[in-house]
Amino acid sequence: MNVLAAALVSYALLSPTGGQVQSTPKMEVVRPSARKPATVTPAKPVESGPCQIGVISLAGDLFSVEKYGALKFLDTYAHTSVAAWGLDELVVSRVRAAAPGSSVRGIPYTRHELTEAGRQRSFFRDYDGNLLRFVQYLANRTRCERYIAVLRRGGTQREFGIGISYHLDARVFLFAMMSARVYDGRTFEIIGDAPAREDDYSALQRALHDELGGPYRILDAAMFPAKPADAVKNLVLRDGVRAMLTKSLDKTLPALLQGPSPSR
Repeated sequence: MNVLAAALVSYALLSPTGGQVQSTPKMEVVRPSARKPATVTPAKPVESGPCQIGVISLAGDLFSVEKYGALKFLDTYAHTSVAAWGLDELVVSRVRAAAPGSSVRGIPYTRHELTEAGRQRSFFRDYDGNLLRFVQYLANRTRCERYIAVLRRGGTQREFGIGISYHLDARVFLFAMMSARVYDGRTFEIIGDAPAREDDYSALQRALHDELGGPYRILDAAMFPAKPADAVKNLVLRDGVRAMLTKSLDKTLPALLQGPSPSR
C-alpha cells in the first residue's frame, strides 16, 4: 500500500477531526524509487500466556512534513515512512514501564487490516466506532483484561500526529501529539481516555504556553527536510520524536492505567 493510502487510512480511522486536513491542499506522496510486487506483510506472532494489558499502538511509521503558505490552499502536506524509528515498539515499552508487575502484550496487526478498518467508516464519520471495532477485531487474537489504544491526535493548530511543520514566519515545529484510550477487555467500555502531555499546565497556562496544544519542539529552520524522505535519516528529528513520545507517555500512562478495574 502506498504512503498516501496509509495516511488517508490513518486520518480516517484514528482522527476525530479527520486529521485537520485543510481544504484542497497540495499533497506530495513519497514513493519508493523502484516498484516491487505488492505483498501483504503477515502480522507478528501473538505471544502466549495470560495478558492483563493488550497494547494497540497506532503511532506507526507515518511522519508528516507540512509547509504552510499565506493562504490555506497554498499549504503542502507530504508523508514518509519512519518505520526504522521503532515508534510502535517504543509505545509498548512505555506501557510496560507504566504498569510494573502487569502482563503487557503488544497486539500485532498488518497494514492491510488497518486499511480494511478504515474503509468501514460510516457516512457520519463514526471515528470512535471505527476504533472500537478495530480494537474488538484485534482482541479476538488475545484475550486481555484491558486494551490500551495509543493513537495520533490533533492539537489546537493545523499540526496532527507526528511530524514537522514549517510556518510562514520561518518557524519550524517538530511535534508528537498522541492520545491513549483504555478499554475493558470484556465489555469494551472505555475506562480511561487522555491526551498524552508532557506537563501539568492548567487550562490558562496551556493557553499561554502550549502553542500547538501538544508536545512540540521549536527547531532551526535548517532542520526542515529538503525532501520528505530525508526525514528518516535525520537523527535530530528521530531523537526528538522519541523523546517527546517517551516523556508524554510516561507522564500520562501511569494514572490512566490505575483507573477503574475492568469488569469481571
